[in-house]
Amino acid sequence: MIPLPKEQHWKASGPLEEIPFNTLFASTVADGSLPGRVFVDDVHEPSTFLIAHPYGMSMLFGCPDNARFNDSLRAYMLNLGSERKKPEWLQVHPAQWKPELERILGPGLVRKEEPADKPSSAGHDPSKVMEYTRVNFRFNRDRYAAFAGQYSPPPETIVRTDGKLFREIEGQVIPRHFWRDADHFMGEGIGFTLIADGSAASTAFCAFLKDNMLELGIETASRHRGKGYAVHVCKALTDYCLENAYEPIWSCRLENAGSFNLARKLGFEPELYLPYYQLVSG
Repeated sequence: MIPLPKEQHWKASGPLEEIPFNTLFASTVADGSLPGRVFVDDVHEPSTFLIAHPYGMSMLFGCPDNARFNDSLRAYMLNLGSERKKPEWLQVHPAQWKPELERILGPGLVRKEEPADKPSSAGHDPSKVMEYTRVNFRFNRDRYAAFAGQYSPPPETIVRTDGKLFREIEGQVIPRHFWRDADHFMGEGIGFTLIADGSAASTAFCAFLKDNMLELGIETASRHRGKGYAVHVCKALTDYCLENAYEPIWSCRLENAGSFNLARKLGFEPELYLPYYQLVSG
């Protein structure tokens, strides 16, 4: 795995666009919007790529049969150099990568299989790569219209997420992790925040934006979870998408029952199930 200089990240854009599912997060690195990393098998004529987004998501694609690249990929996934300090989640394309990863990782790979409506019963082994499932959804406008027709707005206030909220919102899936700074978010992004007890209780925001596609990110403050606030902010952002000709995009882990069920409630339908690898970190 050879680091591709930032000024050459564009070399990954063409092959990335050929992937037939949502790769918006990787596009932000390939087009230079965010300062992620791109690794290749050959700087001059790359055929295998790994794009790492600064939030902790990565995309492996291209030729799966490069032995030298795959040797260093194994070390990267198992964090043999102890360089990765936070979780990272890997997607792959084409499907031939799945058996190749099983081969090169061997006992270092563990498959985690839990349905979305079943609580997780097995802990994560931090010394092994864990294989989960990622779900890409398709937005069904008719189902959303049926939901919206029975929707009751909350008594709390929903406001557009501004620069002050951008800096104040805490959590894992928050605008600050997906945009360079408040000005970047305010200039090119969008979000809606429900205010409860004088502070941000739940926020739905544009995590990634490309052409007419807008991928939703959602975070609810821990003390406000279980109150249904995420439904209201997600509806506000979905309405914004429809009013401004954006296609709302939703993806999550199958094992994340909260996100999976919320997507279904809002009219999103599971369309594609893909392997999703939690790499070794710590």
